[in-house]
Amino acid sequence: MKKIFVDIYLQFNLGDDLFLDILAKKFPQSEFTINYLGNNYDRFISQYHNVKRRKYSLINKIGQRLKISDSITNYDAVAEEHDALLFIGGSIFREEEYHRTLYQDRMKMVKEFKNRGKSVFILGANFGPFKTDAFLKDYKEFFKLCDDVCFRDLYSYNLFESLPQVRYAPDIVFQMDISDYKTDTNKKMIGFSIIDPIHKQGLSKFHNDYISSTVRTIESFVSKNYECSLMSFCEREGDLQVINEIKSNLSPETLNKVFVYEYKGNLKEAINLITSFNLFIAARFHANILALLLGIGVMPIIYSRKTTNMFKDINLTDVLVNMDELNLQFDENTLNRSFNNKTNLEMFSNDAMNQFSKLYEFLNQNNFRGIV
Repeated sequence: MKKIFVDIYLQFNLGDDLFLDILAKKFPQSEFTINYLGNNYDRFISQYHNVKRRKYSLINKIGQRLKISDSITNYDAVAEEHDALLFIGGSIFREEEYHRTLYQDRMKMVKEFKNRGKSVFILGANFGPFKTDAFLKDYKEFFKLCDDVCFRDLYSYNLFESLPQVRYAPDIVFQMDISDYKTDTNKKMIGFSIIDPIHKQGLSKFHNDYISSTVRTIESFVSKNYECSLMSFCEREGDLQVINEIKSNLSPETLNKVFVYEYKGNLKEAINLITSFNLFIAARFHANILALLLGIGVMPIIYSRKTTNMFKDINLTDVLVNMDELNLQFDENTLNRSFNNKTNLEMFSNDAMNQFSKLYEFLNQNNFRGIV
C-alpha cells in the first residue's frame, strides 16, 4: 500500500471536502495522510478506512512552543514516511499578501520529496487571480519541480502549457458518483448558495448590493408560493453571517418560507437537500457544479473568474450574473432562463476522470477509466 501525503484546505468547506471524499473512494488501496493538525476533522475522516491526519500530540505542541522540536514543518520526516506528495484543491494559487510565506513553505515541502526521488502531484486547481509577473514566475519554477500538474480550467492551463507536466481536465467533482442521489423537484423550492463578498478579495464594495438583490429575489419567489433554502457551504468564510444579514432584511411573512442549512461535514445530507431544488442560485463554485450534475437549473452568481472560466469550458454561458450586475438576479427574464440552464455532462464527467490519470499510473492501478 503506497502512502500519499495530501496538502488540502480543510475548513468544512463543502467543495474541498468533496475532493477528499472522491480521492479516498477512488483509491481504496492507498493510504492518505492529510496535512492537518487539529482533531475537529477526526469524525469526518473516520468514515474512510484509508485516510488519517498528521500526528500532533500535546508533547509535539509543547516542543513546538518551546522551540525544542518542529512537528509542523518537519517535511524531511514527512517525505521519508510517504511515497508521494499531493496538492489537491481549487483556488490554491492566489496572489495574497501572505504569498511569500506560503510559497516558501510549499517549496520546502516539495524539495524534501524531490531530494528523495519521490513524486509530486497537483490536482484540481486553477491559477489566480494574480497581479504580478513575479507571482507567475514563482509558480512556474514551482510547477517545474512537480511530476504532474492538472488544472481544472483552460485559462490556467494556457498560462503554463509550455511545461510538459502541465495538463487540463475538468473539475474533479464532475466525476462524482451521483447514482445514490435522485432529483426530486415536486416541492416548490429555490436554493441559494450564499457567499460573503467581504471575504473575497476586491468584492467588499458589492456587499450591500448582494444582500439587497438576494432579499429581493427571495421575496419575489415567496410571493409565488416557493420556499427558499439558504445554504452555507463554509461557515468560516462568512457564509452563515451573510445569511443572517439577509434574514434580518426579510419580512416576518417571508421568513416563514425561508430555511437555513449550514454544512458541517455531512456531504450526503447537503447534496440530498440540493436534489430538492427547482433552481439553484449559486454563488459558490461547487454549488454550480452540483446543480449541473444533478440536472437542476442554475443561476451562477459570479464572484470569481474561475466560475466564468468553468462555464466557458463547458460551453454554457447563456446565464452568468456578475457582481456588478446583481439586478439580473431578480430579473424575470433571467430567472425564467435559469430554470432551464442545464447541459449534458457525460463528456465532461468522463474527461474529469483524467484529473487522476497520472496518479492512477503511479499507484499501479489498472482500472482507470477515462480518456488519456
